[in-house]
Amino acid sequence: MTLTAAEPSAALTHELRARLRGQVLDSPEARRRFSTDQSLYAVPPLLVAVPRDEGDIVQILAVAQEAGLAVTPRAGGSGTAGAALGRGIVLHCGKEGPLNRLLNLTTDQAGIRATVEPGLLHGDLQQALRAAGVFLPADPSSGGICLLGGNLATKASGPHELRHGAIDRYTESLRLVTASGAVIDTADPGSIPIALVDGLRAIRRDILASSASHGRLLARLDRKIASGYNLGGLLRSERPQDWVTQLLIGSVGTLGVITQATLRTEPAPAGHATTLLYFRDLAEAGAAVPALVAGGAAAVEIINHRTLQIVTARRPDLVVPDGEVHMLLVESVGVDRHDQIERLRADLRAGGYRLAAAPRTVEDAADQEAVWALRKALLPAIRNFSPEWRAPAIVNDVGVAVSGLAPFIRDVEDIFDRLGVPAAIYGHAGSGNLHLRPFVRPDDPHLRDLLHRLADQVYGAAMRYDGTITAEHGMGRARAPYLALEWGEALTALMRRVKDLFDPAGILNPGAMFPLADLTDDLRPL
Repeated sequence: MTLTAAEPSAALTHELRARLRGQVLDSPEARRRFSTDQSLYAVPPLLVAVPRDEGDIVQILAVAQEAGLAVTPRAGGSGTAGAALGRGIVLHCGKEGPLNRLLNLTTDQAGIRATVEPGLLHGDLQQALRAAGVFLPADPSSGGICLLGGNLATKASGPHELRHGAIDRYTESLRLVTASGAVIDTADPGSIPIALVDGLRAIRRDILASSASHGRLLARLDRKIASGYNLGGLLRSERPQDWVTQLLIGSVGTLGVITQATLRTEPAPAGHATTLLYFRDLAEAGAAVPALVAGGAAAVEIINHRTLQIVTARRPDLVVPDGEVHMLLVESVGVDRHDQIERLRADLRAGGYRLAAAPRTVEDAADQEAVWALRKALLPAIRNFSPEWRAPAIVNDVGVAVSGLAPFIRDVEDIFDRLGVPAAIYGHAGSGNLHLRPFVRPDDPHLRDLLHRLADQVYGAAMRYDGTITAEHGMGRARAPYLALEWGEALTALMRRVKDLFDPAGILNPGAMFPLADLTDDLRPL
């Protein structure tokens, strides 16, 4: 179905330019620029289409259908799983515009809502919301570089998912263009094609009729999981408009192209404090997390010793205890934050944990900002650690229930030790979400085999705790080979039915949800 020509045809470029108000980029430089994201892969597209408006998106999809070409929606290209790469047309809605606006803020008795376009920078939205005294609680650490379209496509969350949930919880409605060119506004149920509603209703009936599928979805409904299609959204509501909205979130552009989203916001919480805890054993730090969560923590972040070493090498002003130490950052929010901190300290004493130093709480706004800026700067420091070592995004977003965090940490430490691979381990411990960055040598002649073994063994360990292959960074070619491992054949088959309903020709981002290639195909130099 999909064209795989090495160069774009003049006829295709001419046809798109004749139909679009926006840009069509087909130069070698443009194709090279859009051949990579933050993942392991390099996949040059035939060309890049930059739509000026929703009508352009309809035309791009029409041309793609006629030519039998794949279309890959792309926002900021900050994803780590290769979901923004494709060999056909890359449909780019970037922060440089034009589909990059905060369209409006509306206020009523239910609160403040923001209507946004996909190219809007997450950080710019948060800045506008702060001026109104509210915020979007789904706040990924990459907010300075990621765009709202990508946040929706990957079901983004961040450190405050523990208290507030992911972006699906705050999405009231979407506008989208389907693969066939139909424009759906989920705020208007009448815009949803009847065949799509009937097909989703049939899938919902089949879920409810299967005790195994129904039970598994219910058991994972409130977990931090961004893998596969959000079939749980078919259980949360009986309204077709909600089904469509929830299925699009986390679908990495495989079901439709989002053109607008209306997002609910929350009042900015008053009063913050951050407590720094240092442990001698990483798994012991993980074991302390359930009590901290039960005590009301708004966020719990974990950083292992190796990651601290990398950061302190660049930030000598950051003082940590001597010896091997691992850090938890615990945020307490609200008027009762001091009571929360006292409970935290009491829980640590009762648990008999081996702390490397006494807990330290910072409340000054500038000091807290410095602590959280350090947390957000971890990934750039890890990526630029050394020219001899690289930290590929191979198993960088696993998650388990918080009750299984400590044994899972021991398992992954054992895996890295057996494979002889040092690793940075950090992440949103309060939600059981770990970002694992094993260090490998780019000139290792057995690198492909090592990447396979890392993925097989780490994901296998996560499955022992009913974990997920991606908790917040979303699907893509790095995750697709393991989708059925997590969800099983029955639920994966239902997800394929969803794909067929929305995109029967399979033109939207093939290979991003269901595997079409090996894990190590199309690797770029590390």
